[in-house]
Formats: sequence, C-alpha cells, structure tokens
Amino acid sequence: MNKFKRISFLLTLCVTSALSAQKRTEDFSISFPEKKLDQSYYKTIQLIDNRIDTTSLGIVQKGAFNTKARVVPTTSLSNQFQKLLDNINGENTEDGNIVIHLKQLYFAETTGAFSEHGYCYFQAFLFAKNDDGTYSYLDKIDQVIDHSSMDVTKATMKKGSEMVSDFISKNISKKAGSTNHYSFADLKNFDHIEKQKYSLYNSPELKDGVYKDYKAFRDQQPEKTITSVKFYGKSPKIIKIYETLEGKEKEIKKNDSYAIVYKGDPYIYTSVDDLFTKAEKKDNDYYFTGKVKSTAKTGNVVLASAFFGIIGGLIASGPVATPFELKIDYLNGGFIPIREIKPER
Repeated sequence: MNKFKRISFLLTLCVTSALSAQKRTEDFSISFPEKKLDQSYYKTIQLIDNRIDTTSLGIVQKGAFNTKARVVPTTSLSNQFQKLLDNINGENTEDGNIVIHLKQLYFAETTGAFSEHGYCYFQAFLFAKNDDGTYSYLDKIDQVIDHSSMDVTKATMKKGSEMVSDFISKNISKKAGSTNHYSFADLKNFDHIEKQKYSLYNSPELKDGVYKDYKAFRDQQPEKTITSVKFYGKSPKIIKIYETLEGKEKEIKKNDSYAIVYKGDPYIYTSVDDLFTKAEKKDNDYYFTGKVKSTAKTGNVVLASAFFGIIGGLIASGPVATPFELKIDYLNGGFIPIREIKPER
C-alpha cells in the first residue's frame, strides 16, 4: 500500500470512527418500585419538558475505551412517567391528574486514575390539578447523585431511575395544599413566577457589598461592605476587593464569596479565573462570561456535566479551561453554560 493510499485509508477510518461515535446511544428507562401504594390520588401524569437540551439525557462512557454515548430513551419520557404512575398505583386510586415540570434530567461521567464517577442531576416541579381546572404546587426536587466505582454507567442509571421513581411515589399519596392556584400556562412559565419571590430578580436596585453564598445574593443580604476594588486593567473584571476596618483598608479574600455588588453592578466569582466578572441582566436572568474546566474537544460532555450547578461547581474532567457564556440557575446558584466563547481570529 503506497503512502497516499495509507493516508486515505487512515482518514477514512478516522471519519468512520467519528461518525460511529456520534451515533452511539445508551437507553434509559425509569424503573418501577416493587410495591404498589395503598392510596393514590392521581391516575394520570402530564409532562412539561422544559430541559435546556431535549435531544438527550446527557453523556455516558461505554466499553473498555470509554467511548462517549448519548443517553437517548427509546420510550419517550412522557410515556415513561405515565407507565411509572400506572405501576405505582394500587387498587385504591382516585382519578386525579398531576403535572411534572421537568427542568433537568442529565447523566454525566468522569474518569480518574483508578475509578469513574457517575452523576445524575434531577430538577423538577410537581403540581396537582384542582376540581376547578387550576393547578396547585405539590413539591419540587433539585438533587444530584454522585456514584463512584470501576464501571459506573449501569449503577448511576439505576440510582437516577430510583431517584425519579421515589419523587413521584412520595407525592401521589398526598393532596396539594389550598395555596396559590395556577393556570396551565402558568406552569409552563413557572420559572418566571418563582423568580418573583427573590429580591435579586424583583428589586429595582441591588445592594452593594459582599455575598458569601448564593442564598445571600438571591435575598440581597450582603455580609460585608466594600470600600474599593481593583479592576483587571480596563476589563469588567475585579481582581481585588477591600473593606475598611478601624480606619485601615484591608483586602477581603475573594474565594470566600459567591458574588459582590459594586456601584449597583453585580460581579460573580469564578474559581478558575480567581476573580469577579460582571454579570448582565437579560430577560430576567443573569449572564456572565467565565472559564470552565474540561477535556479538550469533549463537546456535549462538557455541557452535560456543567449543568450540575447544585453541587457547587462544574464537574471537571480535565485541565483545559474553556470560556463560556454562563447563566445563573436561580434555584441553586449553579452556572448553566449557554455557549462556548470562541477566540477571535
């Protein structure tokens, strides 16, 4: 085989392998509990799928070479939720209806020297339909499973499935309280309704100061007063913050803070950059640019794992820091990646 033919063969093999990898998928099915409930008020369940990416449930690793595979259920999530309810309900079941507003259901895996970590992130609201056709709030979940072993895929999927099943099971034997009544259109836009509870989203002005965590930032309860800051050149990034104690200016440790507000503008701390970067409010959400750690060219793996804001940071699978446009998850303060910032050419 001459040199040209060898190169052509290798290129063909590489392209074929790449295309094959893109087509690799892993199924996901919600498992059914062994015992049926003695009492259930709901016979049907309706899904509002409000996930950022509805094409898959994340990325897992298959085989000895940890080939990436997209998690794509062969049975739709809507049908799976209904089958789950059918299998949970016993003979004493009423004709009620519940609605699940699904925000996140994602799997991701990372590989270490001697073990693998599997993650499943489940975030959802649950509502019950009232006799007058309105809906009342039942419960919500915002939870991450972290499982470690030599081969985590099956175990993580099993645990993730049980997490979903348990959430439904524990709520269908109770009725919603006589609180706010929502229309179905309200359920579709429930994020907007929830944000109105928090000062960060409904205050005309933000309070200057240092916020130790997301809850303090969300409720606009600063811990310390800032007297001055140091910017990184002319960029909207702050590298040092100061307070005045006993008449003397003293630097405040950055990594003890979630965010600051300076002269009315919010700045979010990013650990990879070790600085505060300015956030902009658009469509009642806060966006900013920051670096996240990832393995080079992992693509969707980065996005799938980065949705796990609840565990206090992005799941890092390597040393490469990639700049992203990020959005604050108003429920837990995690950073949701919107798009990768490509370098200018």
